[in-house]
Amino acid sequence: MIRPFCEDDMEAVVRLWLEASVEAHDFIPASFWEAAASDMRTLYLPMSDEIVLHVDDASGAVDAFIAFVDNFLAALFVAPEAQGKGLGSRMFRIARRMHPDLSLCVYKENRRAVAFYLRHGLCVLGERTEEKTGHAELVMGVAGADSSAGRRDA
Repeated sequence: MIRPFCEDDMEAVVRLWLEASVEAHDFIPASFWEAAASDMRTLYLPMSDEIVLHVDDASGAVDAFIAFVDNFLAALFVAPEAQGKGLGSRMFRIARRMHPDLSLCVYKENRRAVAFYLRHGLCVLGERTEEKTGHAELVMGVAGADSSAGRRDA
């Protein structure tokens, strides 16, 4: 089931974000993500303009979410146990319907995510260094669209 985020979802979304972040970003120590969980809870999620969840029909658990700041896809995360089943693609299609000219940032070393976004029609618009980790990020978006990538949670 797809539904909007509500305040009662905060802990489930932060937990999903943390588990998925640790798994997807093995080039960054898990301690970095663990330390960032508080900021996710008190800063990043509250500053999002739109947050959409996928809730597993059988278990009732939040197993994916997207978050936007303006036209910037700040987060697209799928729970590790729910990956590989098309859920990320479904959430990305929803994101594109919500914001056809979206942009995002993704760690260059996260090859799986980079390939996912390329497969779904985005292109690399630029590269920058993420200040908190020092790792390279790719700015991705729709060719010819405004690529003013703000912040990054994904």
